[in-house]
Amino acid sequence: MSAHDDYCLTQVRQGDRDRYLALLFSPAEARGGLAAIAAFNLELARAASEISESMLGLVRLQWWRDSVEEIRAGGVTRRHPVVDALSAATRERRLSAERMLAMIAGKEEELESAEAPSQAAFDARADATAANLIRLSLEVVGLDPRETDLAAASAEIGLAYASVGCARSVLLDARRRKVRLPVERLAEAGVDLDALLDLRPQPALQACLRSLAEQAERQLEAARQRRLPRRAKPLTLTARLTALHLERLRRAAYDPFDPRVVEAVPSDVWRLLPTAITNRF
Repeated sequence: MSAHDDYCLTQVRQGDRDRYLALLFSPAEARGGLAAIAAFNLELARAASEISESMLGLVRLQWWRDSVEEIRAGGVTRRHPVVDALSAATRERRLSAERMLAMIAGKEEELESAEAPSQAAFDARADATAANLIRLSLEVVGLDPRETDLAAASAEIGLAYASVGCARSVLLDARRRKVRLPVERLAEAGVDLDALLDLRPQPALQACLRSLAEQAERQLEAARQRRLPRRAKPLTLTARLTALHLERLRRAAYDPFDPRVVEAVPSDVWRLLPTAITNRF
């Protein structure tokens, strides 16, 4: 791996535990490209969530949009380790710049929106971000994400992973005065938004997260019916990680105040091993 690949791997290890664990089981020849797109995704997530002023976040996302356009043009790109790694991976693996730009657009929409999204908007955002990250990962390992079963499974697992991610981060979002859960599910469960933003426990929030988790379970079950090639490890490992998070949500009775919801469990790496070997999740 090159110096910029090593930089990306370090960033992912420090900032995105799930993708780092998945990288441990990736083919050696694809690890640099997978680290590059995972680091790119991490940069977008930081721009959308860690920058306190929305306008500054949008400026940062525009910087990444310009970088991807430079990569697509094939000329000189701005100097940044992740840009360098992403540019190299795009040349070597023919990665889709359109999918990268769609990821940026999804983060921009999330950053600009002050209200909870509709279910349709939530699903579209999940497809633009989590599912496109999976599709780019499939391109890195030499698969065509447009192939029928891969296309369906990418959408299903992307939505499931995004749903679980929102459920697990609901309190972190609330501290930032943001709600990313679908508005229909909030209303159906009777969630008091003021109580949520004030970080006050309420049974309705647990009911809402249960509903979201049950949808994710259905998406995973649908993906299990697909015929997936053995090289599709970025997809199947993401599905397995989603299943592990769902298991913890169930054990915590969908209570986001329960620390088990967000804990990092050292044994996860071993629980991914059977999926890496069999492709089952």
